[in-house]
Amino acid sequence: MEEIIIARRIKEIRTEKNWTLEELAKRTGFTKGLLSKIENNKVSPPVSTLAKIARALDVSLGDLFGPGDITPLKIVRSQERKTYSPEGYPQGQVIETLISGFQKQKMEPLIISIEDLDGYETKFYNHPGQEFIFIIEGSMGYRYDNEVYLLSKGDSLYFDSGILHGPLPLKGQRVRYLSVLCS
Repeated sequence: MEEIIIARRIKEIRTEKNWTLEELAKRTGFTKGLLSKIENNKVSPPVSTLAKIARALDVSLGDLFGPGDITPLKIVRSQERKTYSPEGYPQGQVIETLISGFQKQKMEPLIISIEDLDGYETKFYNHPGQEFIFIIEGSMGYRYDNEVYLLSKGDSLYFDSGILHGPLPLKGQRVRYLSVLCS
């Protein structure tokens, strides 16, 4: 599964740099315990956590999904896309990587699907960089700082992702959207 690849890549990149877990903890602000759990695939972190780890390791978020290519072009066929359901994310949320592993990748395009589930738990995130959202299907609220914006199919949003943000699914609505994270 994708989580195992991410766990292995984080450890592989950290050890290539001859860093201890303590060094990575200092650079990310996360505890050694959490980083150890991530590297040993005991915890599936949200994308915001992976983005902070990637930045600390000086790699792209996509590099955590597999080794980077040296070629100036990368094609990922639809059947080759990888999916990821991080622990701690609301139940029923699935993240699909569109491109990953491009050397020094500066953008991370993802398709995120959220089903309306009774157990859905709203979570908000912040991470370095900027983010672009495009609603492919459905509608949802989207919180940015202290404001909530209603977004429907075809709407887009672009923002500084260092500010607290996140989706607010609407009852009875399935939503699918493109999210592009940029460092």
